[in-house]
Amino acid sequence: MYLDYYDDMIGYICGTIQSVTDKYAIIDVRGVGYRISIGEKIRNSLSEIGKEVKLFTHFALNPRDGQVELYGFESAKELEFFELLRTVSGVGPKSAQAILSNVDLQTLQIAITQGDDSYLKKVSGVGEKTAKRLILELKNKIAMVDMSKAQTANFSAQEDAVDALVSLGYSAYHSREAIKQVSQKAKSTEDKIKEALRLLATKK
Repeated sequence: MYLDYYDDMIGYICGTIQSVTDKYAIIDVRGVGYRISIGEKIRNSLSEIGKEVKLFTHFALNPRDGQVELYGFESAKELEFFELLRTVSGVGPKSAQAILSNVDLQTLQIAITQGDDSYLKKVSGVGEKTAKRLILELKNKIAMVDMSKAQTANFSAQEDAVDALVSLGYSAYHSREAIKQVSQKAKSTEDKIKEALRLLATKK
């Protein structure tokens, strides 16, 4: 277990999971417990206490109150996009992590390149102005994203099914992941929900 430092920042942490809450994970690194802010997307993968884990981290210092916080991600690509989100006016570290917490990275990128501000508001909780700024400021920066599934991405229709699953007690992130795996034969929202429920049941 060790820390990797670069440019006076903590690039990633390797250690043992000590505890996990709704917002934080405590990772023990050679007897030091690091509190790392986490999103919903990775909470379940960190639920096994005592398991060794590697999280890519962003070190944030609030200049107003001097508070220091580490934000954790499962992959370097997510960390890189988190830092790209931080370049958007009005998007702080908590907002950037929230945007990444409920949807996979590629789908988020596709929504931005397609200019779907309604979907961005839905999945991230940001307001209309921020959603439009995300599109305006990032669209060209991520123009090279893999658009292989963009033609079949109907975000509005997917969200109807996601809302139904959330009302049944599933998390927004896991609901979206299940809907993504539903076969193309499931045309109606009802069929999508039924197939997604079967998928979710197998993962319990």
